[in-house]
Amino acid sequence: MAAGILVDFPSMGSACFFPSLESLLRDSTSRFLAAVSAAPDPDLTNFRSLFSRVLTTYPDPPLEAVWFFSALTFHDAPDDLRSILHLLSAFTASSPAAAKPLALLAPVVSELFHSAKPRREIEALVEAVLSYISICSSRPAGGEVNADAGRLLPGFGELVKVWSVRNSKDRCPFQVLFPLVGDEARRELMKDGCSVTFLAGVVVAEAFLLRLCLKVQGVAGVPRSELQKELRIWAVSSISVFQNQQFFGVLLNMLVNPPLPVYSLLSADDEILVRDVLYDALILVDYSFLNGAEVDQADSSLLPIFVSRLVITLDAINDARAKGDQGRAMSFINAFSTSNIPVYLARWAARQAGTDQLGKPIAITPQAFLKWLVDLEDKGLTVFGENCSRIRERLMHDDAKNDYHYQSRMGHSDADLFFIDKQSHQEGMHTEGGEDEEAVEMETADNAFMAAAQSMKVTANGIRKRKECGSEDAAVVKFVKYKAEDSSVKDYFLSAATNGMSSGSEVENPQSDDEMEETA
Repeated sequence: MAAGILVDFPSMGSACFFPSLESLLRDSTSRFLAAVSAAPDPDLTNFRSLFSRVLTTYPDPPLEAVWFFSALTFHDAPDDLRSILHLLSAFTASSPAAAKPLALLAPVVSELFHSAKPRREIEALVEAVLSYISICSSRPAGGEVNADAGRLLPGFGELVKVWSVRNSKDRCPFQVLFPLVGDEARRELMKDGCSVTFLAGVVVAEAFLLRLCLKVQGVAGVPRSELQKELRIWAVSSISVFQNQQFFGVLLNMLVNPPLPVYSLLSADDEILVRDVLYDALILVDYSFLNGAEVDQADSSLLPIFVSRLVITLDAINDARAKGDQGRAMSFINAFSTSNIPVYLARWAARQAGTDQLGKPIAITPQAFLKWLVDLEDKGLTVFGENCSRIRERLMHDDAKNDYHYQSRMGHSDADLFFIDKQSHQEGMHTEGGEDEEAVEMETADNAFMAAAQSMKVTANGIRKRKECGSEDAAVVKFVKYKAEDSSVKDYFLSAATNGMSSGSEVENPQSDDEMEETA
């Protein structure tokens, strides 16, 4: 529509021409805000007539135009959120991709956050939003690349005011419309040309976090350990269904830059519970949508996610140790060492700087890798971006002996470790040791969490889904149980600490479970 927009008004026998959609939205937004501030119940008939015709000129109406039109409808019936949800979803029926339909839901999630409706009614609406997100997430990924590669219009910031005017109270409009994300995400949304896919990830993260908080609010008399199990299962299942990298990255950044934006919904103790659930769901599970060609090629698309995941893994380890839960700390260490993060970071760095300039981490631990990446940043590589100073502070306050403690505990701790066996295609739990050991529960992951992870399957195209949604011939993700004193595990980590990585471009992968069983 670069040539302009021509809107025909048959009843008036005339037509209106606008140089661009952006100019139309800027002018309409200014007039709308002036009308709303001048009268509590302004006449918006002309706006509706204009935008209803504008929308008909597009086979797939732009997000900004749909937002403005739906805001007019919502202004007349501010309590009818379900109708607004239906209206927004109707406008995206022709969109072949997931990002735009998800991004359109931002006003609905915001209004649910600010709503004074009974909690049960809000919960029902949030569930409806999450169900819609699940449906949209099943759309082909290829359509997302082609259809939603566009950017938000430069006037998007003005349009945000249309939806935030009811709850602004002199606050930043972006804080009102996006109340459940951090400042970093809001700054990205404020940039001209922010991507629709990023906005979609923000919306999914807010809906996910709002539902998680409502679940915490809605329980009474349930033991905290049982509640954490249930929330963990729900979080893992939801993340695996959404399969959204932007959403995953937004959640990670919330943890990288504390506190979580839930202080108006939860007590301090409940915020800690939610943070622990997020640590488990984001660190201890190997999600298929974070694996694939990007990891093998080690391009920069996954770098922010893997770096953030590395940072929060160290935070989670230190948090568990501060609480005296060494088994939980060991589970985070093992999850990192057996993930594809070390391999990806090593390959990415080799592509950027060449193997001669790299050096090596002293161990395959989160702290050692962070120190190595900070050293690379000092040499000129851009790794952490604007988070660099915060990463340095984390390392400065971290125990200088942590690397030694990591190695020592890998050799002497009685804690059981687990990781997702990405090579096996058989379902089951394997244990090392005698029958008595097989009866002992894993200290680092309770049965409920294992059930959640085992309910995820690997389909033929490599996408893990919930068990009831998977194909019959899909292989189940398998947790493999090892004792920390097993010689094969100990030898691997001790050799890694002594010799560093096997080459300048790769990190040596741990042995498979078959190899470990042969050497046990």
